[in-house]
This record gives sequence, structure tokens and C-alpha cells, in this order.
Amino acid sequence: MPPGGDLPLGLFSDPPGSQHAVALQVGAPGDDPLLSSGAASRRSVLPAEAWAGFPPPEVAAGAAEVAALLSKRERKELEELCGRCLFEQLKMVIGYGNGHKAFVATGDIPFMWIRDSAVQLGALLPRMQQRPALRLLVEGAVRTQAFFIVQDPYANAYYLKWKDPEKHSKNERIIGRGGWVATRNYELDSGAYFLNLLWNLHSMPGYGRDVLLAEPVVFEAASLLVDVWTTEQHHEERSPYRYSELPRDGVGPPSNYTGMSWCGYRPSDDPQTYGYNVPVNMYAQAAVERALELNRLVWRDADFEKRAAALAASLRKGIEQWGIAEVEGQNVYAYEVDGLGNQLVDFDDANVPSLLSIPLLGYRHFDAAIYEATRARLLSPKNPWYFESEKLRGVGSPHTPPGYVWPLGLSVQGLTSHDPKERADLLRTLLKLQCGNGLMHESVSVSDLNACTRQWFGWANAMLVALVEGALGVDCAAPAERLRLAKIKEREARDTSAVPQNGGQDHELYYETLEDTIVFDAVVLKPPKDVSYIM
Repeated sequence: MPPGGDLPLGLFSDPPGSQHAVALQVGAPGDDPLLSSGAASRRSVLPAEAWAGFPPPEVAAGAAEVAALLSKRERKELEELCGRCLFEQLKMVIGYGNGHKAFVATGDIPFMWIRDSAVQLGALLPRMQQRPALRLLVEGAVRTQAFFIVQDPYANAYYLKWKDPEKHSKNERIIGRGGWVATRNYELDSGAYFLNLLWNLHSMPGYGRDVLLAEPVVFEAASLLVDVWTTEQHHEERSPYRYSELPRDGVGPPSNYTGMSWCGYRPSDDPQTYGYNVPVNMYAQAAVERALELNRLVWRDADFEKRAAALAASLRKGIEQWGIAEVEGQNVYAYEVDGLGNQLVDFDDANVPSLLSIPLLGYRHFDAAIYEATRARLLSPKNPWYFESEKLRGVGSPHTPPGYVWPLGLSVQGLTSHDPKERADLLRTLLKLQCGNGLMHESVSVSDLNACTRQWFGWANAMLVALVEGALGVDCAAPAERLRLAKIKEREARDTSAVPQNGGQDHELYYETLEDTIVFDAVVLKPPKDVSYIM
């Protein structure tokens, strides 16, 4: 029976509160420049990500203590909220060809962001073994991501259907829209999410995970990303990327070589102040390390090994040499640098990768003391995008108005906290941020908790699932299934045109299953009319 559930069979198996860390045997010294030369071999633990059912061990270990700090009513409300957010992911997935491809919209914007969809899919990954239909959706979406990346690795969001550039306005074409591309804001983290999603998928139990990973389009997408990231280490001299909103005729702010990889836009879709975003490069470095392991286990391509190993080493060196700043006598991580001496410090954005999220990025080489010093400053008024009132406090983003805190940032704060009380307080806070529709949102005003942006935002919902399941050690699939069945029961009570032929009482288990609600046709995405209970 799943934790907290009373169903004879849980909706999904393997609750994300459990630990599935995967220990891999890394090759001998010389195979990987990141390995020290003093040992013949070493064990490298590369767990899947927190939003794929692998919460930080400290968070998982403290679940009982956090639960004890919450009332029974609060725990129940959190599980119900988590169940709604979990099922909401299915509302944004469309499958093609019986699952061969799948499109995952971000929510109220009907485009597929590689970043957002990777996290949204993460909530489904641990459930695939018991529900094969979910595996079809996940693998179809991975295949779609790979296809999009091969079409244009500099784009960050894509259309459901191909659109003729000739039918776009000049204002749309001049920012790269057309074909499959919905937005062409080059964001390094976008491709990193794809590579890390491949690792998350490989880390799941079950039959034949390598079959999808071995498909040519998946490998070609990974290989292309390594080439693009290597080119963007030399952005000024070699990059073909131009974007009409960036200064210097689309090149972007001046930058110099650091070893890190350049990008024009942050995970928030806002332009960067300086060309090298430090937490984004950490996430990319971790992604390349995982891609190297996939190459040794699945692809076995010698040329990829050489290119990716060199990239991973130079990214790490660049972060260590250029990504640390001294502020008021403390070493902290900078948010952005340009390689010319300029640094953006005491600044963070709630969107992930962020400085606050460093322990969740899979970057094994960060300095814990520097991170803690950075974290303390960012969760204070020293960060201009940290807002607080008697009602709410947390990190916002230049992407939304001043005074608005992002719930996904609060989830990140909880997943990176050492303090069970802080995690419990954050869970209580998130209960207050549903803005009337029972889900998470993009941002919430610190002065009015009913003032929210984006009522339908899948990334925030998925991060809520990661925090609740990780911090409380519960499986949100059980309350989600109860909500689904309750909705069926409510629907059928309104329609008495037919009765069971056996002469007994009507029963919700007579009706459609979860799989029957999954859409396998190309339809226009619309927000659900009733999001209190998701079928």
C-alpha cells in the first residue's frame, strides 16, 4: 500500500520519497579528465534529479521530522494539493501515433519548452513501471525534444505544429519564429535539461530504458548540443547566433573566453546582463558528465567521448576560475560574469538553474561553504529580487513585477534546506498560494496572496510534487487517484439515465481508467474548466 494511501493498489509504484541512487563504475584514469590519476577506478554516484523522484538524502531522511511539525489537517491538504498538481501534468501532454511522439505544453502558453517539459515529465518518471501508458508519453516526449533540438539547438520553445514562416509577420520572423520554433531565445539550460532528462530516464527501473536512448535522433541531439556549447565558449569569434533584441547587432554584451559556455538568455527567458551564467554552466557541466556516462553505457562513440570530456573539463575550470566573487569579505558564487572583470553578485532569479538551486543541479564540484554564504545573502534584502512581507517571503524574478515571489523558488528553497522547520514552514506557505484554483502559479504578490500571474503553469506544479513527496516521504499518486475517482463519482451522480445491470449501486470503478483519459490525438490545448479535481 502506498504511503498515506488506502487504495488496494496505488496508482503508481515506487514513491519518489524512496532512494533510487544509481552507482556507476567509472572507467580507469585517462578515460575522463575529471578523475584523479591516483586510483585505478572509482565509484561515482550520479543520482537522478530531485524532480524525478530523487530528493536530496538529507531531505528524504528528515521526512518524519517535517511531518511531525505539521498538523494532520496540513498534511492532508498538502497531499491533496500534490495529487492535483501531479495529475495536472497529464493535461498538458498530447501523444501522436499511439505515443511515438508527445508534446508537453507549459500550461497557458501552448508551446513546448525543453526546460519546463523536462521537469513536468520528471513527475511521471517514477510511475512508468506500473503504468506503461505513461512510459509511452515520457518516451514520446523525449523523442520530440530530440527532434526539436536537431531542428534548431538555439531555440528554447517550439510549436505543436509546423508553421510556415511566410505566414508569420515580420515582427515574428525577425525574432526567429517559424517552422517548429516558437521562441529563439538561446538558453544554455534548455539543452542541459534534455541531457539530464536522458540520465533520469536511464536511472529508472524497468525494461529496456536504453532502447530509446540508442535511437539516432537522441544521440544526434546530444552530440549537437556538445558542439554548440563548445562553439559558444568562443562566442565572440565563432558563434553564428544573432538575436534582434540583443545589443551590438544581436551579438549580445561583450564577453571574453572563460571556459564556460555563453548564452544570451536566462532560464526566465530574460536577457542576461553578462554572457556567462554561473548556475546555468554548473547545470550544463553536470549534464555533460551524465552524457559521458550514457556514452560509455549506451552510445559508445569515441569521438563523442573526446569532445564531451574536453567540454566538461573546461566548463568546470571556468566555473572555478571565474564564477566566484568576494563580497564584503566573503567568497560567494556570482550569478553572471563576462570574462572581462564584470560580475553580477547578490542577485538570483527563482527560475532554475539558480544560485539557490546549486545542490540540486548535479554539479558535484561546488564548494559547500561558498554555497551556504551565497544562499544566506540571496535569502535576504541584499538580493534585489528577494521580497518579504508579513504574509510571504521568497525569491522572485525580473520576469514578473517587483514584489512577486515564485512558488517554484519556494520549492527549491525547501529542497535545499538543512532545517526541517524551514521545510515545514515553506510547505505551509505553499498551501496559501493556490490563488483559488487548487494549483501552483508562476508568482504571487507578497502583499496580496490572491494576486497571481499565470494560473496554469506546469513547471511550478511539478516542483510542488517534488517538494511534498521528498520532504514528507509520501506518494502523491494515492490522493491523486482518490481525487480522480471522486470526480467520476460526482459526474455520474448527475446522470441517472443508466443504472448497473447487476441491480446494485453505481460505482466509480465501473468507469474509465487513467489510461483512457490520456489524449493520443493532436488537439488544441485548453486550460481545464475545473482544476479542483483533475481526471
